[in-house]
Amino acid sequence: MKYRTANDLKDLLLEDYEKVVNRIPLEKLDVYLYLHTVFQDTYVPDDTLYQFIFRHFFRLDNPSLTKEFEEYYFKLMEEQRGYDRPNIVQITKSLYEIKNHKGNPTMQFPLATSMLHTVNPSFPTYDGDIVKAFDFSSTYHLSGFDKKMKRYIEQYQHTFKTYEELLQEEALEPVFNHFDERFPGYDLPKIKKLDLIVSQFGNNLQ
Repeated sequence: MKYRTANDLKDLLLEDYEKVVNRIPLEKLDVYLYLHTVFQDTYVPDDTLYQFIFRHFFRLDNPSLTKEFEEYYFKLMEEQRGYDRPNIVQITKSLYEIKNHKGNPTMQFPLATSMLHTVNPSFPTYDGDIVKAFDFSSTYHLSGFDKKMKRYIEQYQHTFKTYEELLQEEALEPVFNHFDERFPGYDLPKIKKLDLIVSQFGNNLQ
């Protein structure tokens, strides 16, 4: 598969990075900081306000998903607190086994990444905007958990590797400097800034 590389994204971002950064919604920073910070001191399965904000921001309140799924999701999220390297395949598999309203298993890889990203921003997000940014291929035509998971992991590893390369790219410093000027006073890790920038770039491609 030919996905956009670090060089591809670097060149595309440098073409019009001010437009990309200026369109990042302030809400994304505020909600991330809230969810990440509060997670440190709360017990997620009992914190209904935390769950409410998370559900709406990451679209966990999908009408096809059951209340059982939501409850299990936040229980699983709490369990990740003790792991330095959570196993995203096992997490996605566990969520897959909770049937939807139609009694079918569903592949919820993006929600698995949202969980881990909230806990630790070194785990990239994976949603429709990221898919557009990297020009990832769809998994809809693939049948069965294993085939879909293989494609998702391939794409997720590509995202992780690309971010590592972009974070070392001196040419992108003006992009990060503009981010800091646009959002003064926000103490975000550089990996989170990059995730927001790449996501917004993908959103601008619509």
